[in-house]
Amino acid sequence: MNTMRAVVWEGPQRLRLATLPRPALLEPDDALLRVTHASTCGTDLHIYRGAVPGFEPGTVIGHEFVGEVAAVGPAVKLLRPGLRAACADFIACGACAQCAAGRHAQCGERRLFGFSGLQPRLDGGLAEYVRVPRADVALTPLAAGADPRLGLLSGDVMPTALGALQRLALAPGERLAVVGAGPVGVLTAWLAARRGVEVLLLEANPARAARALSGGLAVAEIAAGQPLSDAGPGLAGVFDAAVDAVGGERGLKTALAALRPRGRLVGAGSQAGRFELDWGALMQREISLQFVIGDPIGLRGEVEAAMADCAPALELMFSDRLRLDEVPDYFAALCRRERFKALVEVAGEAA
Repeated sequence: MNTMRAVVWEGPQRLRLATLPRPALLEPDDALLRVTHASTCGTDLHIYRGAVPGFEPGTVIGHEFVGEVAAVGPAVKLLRPGLRAACADFIACGACAQCAAGRHAQCGERRLFGFSGLQPRLDGGLAEYVRVPRADVALTPLAAGADPRLGLLSGDVMPTALGALQRLALAPGERLAVVGAGPVGVLTAWLAARRGVEVLLLEANPARAARALSGGLAVAEIAAGQPLSDAGPGLAGVFDAAVDAVGGERGLKTALAALRPRGRLVGAGSQAGRFELDWGALMQREISLQFVIGDPIGLRGEVEAAMADCAPALELMFSDRLRLDEVPDYFAALCRRERFKALVEVAGEAA
């Protein structure tokens, strides 16, 4: 068969399981990956809602996926058919000055899987097969018997959490506020706690707060839509560092309000558009502000080293198991924040 099933975007809040031609190798450094497992991500919700300008109907969504190499082009040197591999959520050339410096997220060729409109279209991994350009750069072999959920986290969530913590350079005993108990926020808090940091998750959604609490994390449930001084009494201005794992104006301003003078903030949630900040107040308080895009290629070694720490969190990180045909309906519940993160079982692994 030269066809496959894939989840495609047809318009705002409209996903469909479609039958499409199986992708072909187009460049010498391409690989074809037979997807065994994929996952949902909060970034996909921006696509689902129709918030990405120019996003093309028919684009296959999904940027977290693992599988088995089905075919490789003649320029691929590190992979072979039958090898299990996890994919980075984006491609990079691996050869430019930015890539050579370990800044793959700033590569001029960077493209996110499952995306179009703001970049040239690159179909994603909520499908039975996906074409992976720059395969030697984007794909990482998975050890035999490795839990596919670790491979899924390695493509986006884990490097985002690790990148945020790396930027903050926290010392044991420092106090960290993590705004948002979604997958990135939970894993950031989990990893920080294992490094001796005193960490508190700030979350307005009761179900997400309860989920994080059930995993042994410290959580403060804050009132939604209010300044932190009102939403969470005693939490404003007391933390050494903060991570905004929500994005947008609300998440960033909540994280800023949590900081003491000379506090450090890393924005790890997606940002788009414009909003006002009181730059004078930030200067007078000597606040350090920076942003991070998770780099699964540049942080490949750090991700591998962190897998043992992440393994006990797998049940916490994935709330549901789905078949590929269940994904379109699942997104409606995900958009209402009724679900957390799904492990999508696309196909069985070869014996």
